[in-house]
Amino acid sequence: MLRTVRRTLQAVGRMLLRPPTPYPRRMHHTSIRPAVIADAPGIARVHWDSHQTTYVEPGRVARERVEAWTMADRIARWTANLAISNDVYPAPEGFHRMAIWVAVVDGRIVGWANTSAGRDADGPRDLELEGLYVLDAHHGTGVGQALLDAAIGDRPAYLWALADNPRAHGFYRRNGFVADGTRKFDDLWQITEVRFVR
Repeated sequence: MLRTVRRTLQAVGRMLLRPPTPYPRRMHHTSIRPAVIADAPGIARVHWDSHQTTYVEPGRVARERVEAWTMADRIARWTANLAISNDVYPAPEGFHRMAIWVAVVDGRIVGWANTSAGRDADGPRDLELEGLYVLDAHHGTGVGQALLDAAIGDRPAYLWALADNPRAHGFYRRNGFVADGTRKFDDLWQITEVRFVR
């Protein structure tokens, strides 16, 4: 009996000393594809949830600023973006056409990325990654990387990231982006953003 207990304790000890499973965690049934108009509610949900976990919960942006942009507003915006970007409607003056990608896991949108020719008149590249958001539960699974790969591949591009978001900074640095020292202040959200270029 004592021998059995000793062996069990040794086995448990070996299991506890094993290193944890490294990131990225395995992606389950994930597909990356161009977004369609019917994806607008799913994209809006990821947008809302990501703004809560990235900006509101860490105290980076006041809750009332984020929540002033309601879910209905977000769905309407993404429906319009998708309709114009998929050539369903003509683009209004000043609208920049986007390429929008979604990550789908088990039939549910868990992330998205969008690119355009760039919103900045003095943009350092011809391609801008305007946004890349992944639900918190899917961080570290490779979804963000798959979205980035689909959206821009290895092309030169630039992006703006919240100055106080080290996780995003690390992700972009691992993908060859470098902060170029350019900063801007967003009056609406009261945040500072830094520009990354590759």
